[in-house]
Order: sequence, then C-alpha cells, then structure tokens
Amino acid sequence: MLTAGTDTIRKYSYLVTKMKFPVSTIPTFVSISKFIVHLVLIGIMIVIFICMGYPPTIYILQLPFYMLLLLIFFTIWSLFASLLSSMSKDFGNLVKSMVTAVFWLSGILWNPDAITIEWVRKILMVNPVTFLINGFRNCFINQVWFFEQPKRLLYFAIVTVLMLILAVWTYKRLRKEIPDVLN
Repeated sequence: MLTAGTDTIRKYSYLVTKMKFPVSTIPTFVSISKFIVHLVLIGIMIVIFICMGYPPTIYILQLPFYMLLLLIFFTIWSLFASLLSSMSKDFGNLVKSMVTAVFWLSGILWNPDAITIEWVRKILMVNPVTFLINGFRNCFINQVWFFEQPKRLLYFAIVTVLMLILAVWTYKRLRKEIPDVLN
C-alpha cells in the first residue's frame, strides 16, 4: 500500500477529470481492495501455521484490531501520498525509492526488540509499519497483548492522527486543483 496508495489518483485520473467524482474516495476503495487481498494472505498464513504444528492461541483474537489499524493507517497514507503524487510525479518516485528502506528498517525480516541500543530501538518503534508488523508478530509468535505495550500503541496513535491531520489539510488545499493538474 505504500507505493500503490501513492499512485491511486494518477491511476484513476479519468474518474477525476471526466466526471465529478470525489477525489478522497479513490484511495479508500483502493485501500479496501488491497485489504481484501491481505485477508486472503492472512488466512493462508493461519493455515500454514496450523500445518506446521502451531495452532491458533487466544492471542489471535487481537488480529482484527491490528488489521483495522492497518486499514486505517494505509487509507490515510494513501490519501495523503496520492494527493501529493498527483501534483508532482517526483513525490511518487521518492516514495518508491524509500520503500526499500522502510522494508528493511521496519522489522519485517528481523525482530526490532532484539536491538540492544535503546535510542535506536525507540526511533524504530515510532515507525507505524514497525508497530503493525510487531502486532502481527505478537498475535502469532510472541503471544503479547496490545495493551501490554501501551507506549507503542500511543506512538502509533499519535503518528496516525498527525498523518490524518496532514492528509485532511492537504486535501482541503489541493482538491480543486487536482482535476486541472491531471488534464
């Protein structure tokens, strides 16, 4: 969703330029369509865990919570990023080049809790993608409830609210200009 969300308004520019279509809904329906794919992949992952001898535990009950947070965050991100990308192709290129760094720094392939340098771990934990990945890891592997780590949830909430404020402000500023820029 980091890169797909960035290109949503450009990809569906015909909806904005040919007819009166609310720009803010485009990133939302793209985010929901990607979320459906995510649901299927989570189902496959649960089946793989069961086949490998790791049946679901009580901690899987928090999975819908993390999935809702994932949907909310990436919908907000795609609204913000697609607005800026529709105004400048360079922003989309910047996001595409930064995705690799986000991938390696978010802890998808490694556990950020294993870092012994405290200030580095704190910086990594401010990354909302790291929070979401650790949340999924906590559901399946670590068996930790989300309320056992309130600071991480608070950091995620603060970053998400700031992103929402920024996205709404950007939307209000650019919504009338986008059809003209995309023509």
